[in-house]
Amino acid sequence: MQREEKVLDTALEAILQRVVDIKGSLQELLVKIEHEGDNADWPSYLNNLSVISAQIYTLLKLLKNDKTPILRNYLTLPLQLNADTDEKLLMSTEGRVPSFSHDFVPNLLRTKPEPDVEQRHLTLETKMAQMNSDTATKQINVHNKVVKHVLDLLNTAREEWETETASRTSQPQTCSINETQVLIAAMGTGKGIKNIPGRAPMPRPSPTMPQQPSPQITTSKAVSAVKTNIKAATAMHPYVR
Repeated sequence: MQREEKVLDTALEAILQRVVDIKGSLQELLVKIEHEGDNADWPSYLNNLSVISAQIYTLLKLLKNDKTPILRNYLTLPLQLNADTDEKLLMSTEGRVPSFSHDFVPNLLRTKPEPDVEQRHLTLETKMAQMNSDTATKQINVHNKVVKHVLDLLNTAREEWETETASRTSQPQTCSINETQVLIAAMGTGKGIKNIPGRAPMPRPSPTMPQQPSPQITTSKAVSAVKTNIKAATAMHPYVR
């Protein structure tokens, strides 16, 4: 428990420091806008905005860090309320909150909903009170069926995804990276290939010796002569009708 409190205190101090830095940069920018007015140095403004953007990014990165506790899991409750003016509170809030009383606590610590939310909540309660019990029961049953159907779909999709993931991880390995690299090296550079004794190596064409074209044989006349002889033999056959 003490370790969690120590981690929480450290995270809160770091967050408060980042917030103070952002606040100082914003105040500096506002003072510059008020004093310079139309004679503004726009590159200087852009530099200030870049600094503020970087500070906000750093704060968000700190909040999303795994070591930072999830602040929404913690509750902030008032331990003591006092209607008298508190000088320290007035100084720390720059005169905005004079006392920690019943008028400020509900709005600052959100112990009650905002007026708009509270009005909508009252409207829904009034509508619920005016509704017939049978109609309300039917709507509740329909809502439960829809929710159950959605949950079934989600569970089915999760089971299929888990099964597919398990089947992918359980498949046997069908290749070896080392053997693939050895094969590529042998095919590309001839690494690891040995000549068999007693067998002559395959001749390779010399890059300097030009290759002589193979002689072309013309067969058009021979084909025509064969056709002529066949026709002549057919004409001289004595049993031709």
